[in-house]
Amino acid sequence: MAAYLLICNPIAGNGAAKDAIVQAQSLLDEAGADYQLRYSEYPGHTVLLAEQAVSEGHGCIVAVGGDGTVREVALALIGTQIPLGIIPCGTGNDYVRPLGIPRDIEKAVDILLHGKKRQVDAGKANGQLFINVAGFGFDVDVLDSTEIFKRKYKHGNLAYLRGLLHALSKLRLRKTHITLPDREMDSNVLIIAIGNGTHFGGGMKITPEADPSDGLLDVCIAHDVSKFTVLRVLPQLLKGTHLKSKYVTYFRTESIEARCEPVSRIEVDGEVMEGTPISIEIIKNAMTVMVGTDA
Repeated sequence: MAAYLLICNPIAGNGAAKDAIVQAQSLLDEAGADYQLRYSEYPGHTVLLAEQAVSEGHGCIVAVGGDGTVREVALALIGTQIPLGIIPCGTGNDYVRPLGIPRDIEKAVDILLHGKKRQVDAGKANGQLFINVAGFGFDVDVLDSTEIFKRKYKHGNLAYLRGLLHALSKLRLRKTHITLPDREMDSNVLIIAIGNGTHFGGGMKITPEADPSDGLLDVCIAHDVSKFTVLRVLPQLLKGTHLKSKYVTYFRTESIEARCEPVSRIEVDGEVMEGTPISIEIIKNAMTVMVGTDA
C-alpha cells in the first residue's frame, strides 16, 4: 500500500481543490513520495473512499478539500491508528485552525512529509460523530433561512445575507435546560455551541480557547440578548472577543445535555439535522492528525 493515499474533492473551494491537487502532486513527486490519488465523484463518495482506504491499510490518508471533505475522511479514521493528513483548500477551513495547518499548499505538504503525529479528540452528538463543533440556536435558524433564499439567489453569499436578515427579523431565544456532570442550569439561549475546535461557519471564532487534544469540550452560550443587543454580540462571536461579555457563558466539560422550547434543529460539523433535545460527549484521543512540528 502507498505511504499516502490522497482523497480529493475536486469541487471544494469552488474548484480551488483542482489547482491545489496539481500543486500537491508536483511537490510530492519532487520529494519522491509514495502516494496514490483518488477523486470523490458524488455526494457521500468520500466516505466510501475513506473506508476503503482504511481497509487497504495505507500509511496516511489525506483529505484534499474543505471542512466537509476533512470530516468525511476523519470519521473513517476514528478509532484506527492511521493518521489523517490535511491539505486544506475549501471555503472555510475551520477545522485546521487550532491545529496550525496552513492553507498554503506547499507548507501543508511539508507537514505531510516532515510533520509529527498528534492525538486529537472527537465528539458525539445524539449518536452522530463530529470533529469540530456542534450546537443549536440562531446559527441553525440562519442556515435554514439561507436555504429558502438559495432558491432565489444563485450567489451563495447573498443568499446567506438575506438568510441572516430574515433570521434576525424573527429573532427568538429558546428557554433551555442544561445538564452537566456536576450541575444543572437554565438559560434563555441565542446560540449554544459545543466545540472540540475553535471556529465554525466559515471563520466564526465561537469557542476560541478550545484545544482539540485536551479531553474536554468548550461550551459557549450566548443568552439574554434583544434584537438590539444581538447586533453587538454577533460581531464579538465572529471575532472571538465575546468571552467577557455579560451575554456569554463559557466553560469546559466532558459531556452536556440540553433541551429547549421552542425546539431547534441541531448543527453537527456544518450539517443541520433533527433536533433537540441534544446529548453530547467527548471521545478522548479519537484519532491521529499530522501537524507541524511546532503545533
